[in-house]
Order: sequence, then structure tokens, then C-alpha cells
Amino acid sequence: MRSAILIFSALTAGLALGRKFLAGEVASRKNKVIEAAAIEARQRIREQANIVLKDSFVHFAAATGVKLLILITLWLFWRTQLLGHDAISVAVIICLVGFVIRDAWVIYPTARFVLSALVRNGWHPIRALGETIAALVFEEVLMEAEALPQPRSHMLLIKLSGHDQDTMHTEIAAAVADIARQSSWYDLRPYIFSAAAKTVSIMVLYGATVALLISRLPHY
Repeated sequence: MRSAILIFSALTAGLALGRKFLAGEVASRKNKVIEAAAIEARQRIREQANIVLKDSFVHFAAATGVKLLILITLWLFWRTQLLGHDAISVAVIICLVGFVIRDAWVIYPTARFVLSALVRNGWHPIRALGETIAALVFEEVLMEAEALPQPRSHMLLIKLSGHDQDTMHTEIAAAVADIARQSSWYDLRPYIFSAAAKTVSIMVLYGATVALLISRLPHY
């Protein structure tokens, strides 16, 4: 009996040491996956931000150009006497009101999303940005991790180490999302400032042109 107890104790200790070793190996691999996924996620965030902000600015500049073209066309109609004083006044007012309604309609979905994010995060813009990016990154990483085929040896290693694969996927996604949350402002700041500067310059040019055109129209 004593020999059996000693053998059982030795086997139990060996299994415990083996599981501890496997758990350490799994944790090491998990950390490497998190580091690689975090680097890739930050790169994707920067690339997507660049694309989205660039497209938004192009659309904004194009819409502003169309507005200016409409107003300049009306002004030319008035200068060539195709429109009278009363007609040009009414046309300009209708156009400006139409521009405001159109802009409000276009901006509304984005404005509603931004306001809801700010309300959830206590009106802290940087925190709201980080939480929004983190939520998107978490969902993306989790979906990609679950869709990635796993070798049988890898799945066996996870089971022998006492871990659960679904739990590990969630932990990896959460860790990557946390890194994205902390770095989002620093990664996106150059793109945001650049887009804001370009947008403000277009708005100033548009406002100055509209003011100049209206000043040359008959007073009404």
C-alpha cells in the first residue's frame, strides 16, 4: 500500500508539473498572438482612419464645390440680367436654406452616433474614441480568431493545459482591444488634425466666397 501511495503521488506530481509546463507554453503563445494581433490592429486602425477621413474630406469638398457652383451660376444669371433683383434674392435664400437642410440630413447619422458615444463616456471625447475603437477591435479580433482553423495539436495542447479555446479567444480579443483603446488617440491624432485643418480651410474659403457673392447682390 505504501508503495502504491508513493507511485500515485509521483504520478500526480508529474501530471501537475506537466500541466503547469503546458499552461506556461500556452500562456507564452497567447502573449505572442496578442502582441502580433495588437500591431496588426493598430496598423489597420491607421489605414482605415486614413481612408475614411480622406473619403469624407473628398465628399465634403465636392459638395462644397457644387454649392459654390450653384451660387456662382445664380450670380452670373443676375449679372447677365437673366434674373431680376427679386428673383435672385428668392433663389439665393432658397439655395442657402436647401444647403442647410441637406447638410443636416447628411450629418445626422454621424452626429447621433458621436453624441451617443459622448453621453456614454461622460462627455470625454478621447475616452469615447478609445471605447468605440476598442469595441470594434474586440468584435473583429474575436470573429477572426473563431473563424481561424486550428490544428489538432494546438487544440490538444490547450485542453491538456486546462484552458478553454473559446475563453482564450475572448481573452485575446479583450487584450488586443485594451491596447487599441489606449493607443487609439495617438494613432488617429495626425489623421484627425489633418482632416480638420483641411475641412476648416474649405469652410473658410466657402464662407468668404458666399459672403462676397451676397455682398454684390441687391440688398433685400
